[in-house]
Amino acid sequence: MTKPQITINMRTESIAHQGVVETVEGDHVRVNIVQLAACSGCKARSLCSSSESKEKLIDVYEVGAAEKYKIGEEVKVCGALSMGKTAVRLAFGVPVLIIAVWMLVAMVLLGLTELTSVGILAGILAVYFYILYMCRDKMAKKFAFWIEKGASLNDRC
Repeated sequence: MTKPQITINMRTESIAHQGVVETVEGDHVRVNIVQLAACSGCKARSLCSSSESKEKLIDVYEVGAAEKYKIGEEVKVCGALSMGKTAVRLAFGVPVLIIAVWMLVAMVLLGLTELTSVGILAGILAVYFYILYMCRDKMAKKFAFWIEKGASLNDRC
């Protein structure tokens, strides 16, 4: 496999990762990409403990995928930048807002103690993340990736 790369195309607002097809089952393709830390391209990375990379499996659904892709084939996996922004909002933005609003309401308006407020907050956040988990199939349709075969990473998605 070639050196893992990532490209962000601001004109089309998409992000691309070079990857290798792991499995192909009907309309489902699983692509293995290597996600690099920002400093992993540095020449001094062998001397530094902060450089790291992680392998990720990306699920892509495409009609007729079994005929188009073969296991071990190098492909480019593309996704919209807006997906990442939405994911960050759901995973971090909304919980921070819940924390701020609840702590204000609980301690100022309801007069609860800090320990009680935090205990209830943990329950509220658990419910929020459980709802996100239950909506994962609906979100999977919104967070869709596509594959470009035979395209250079520098080409647009």
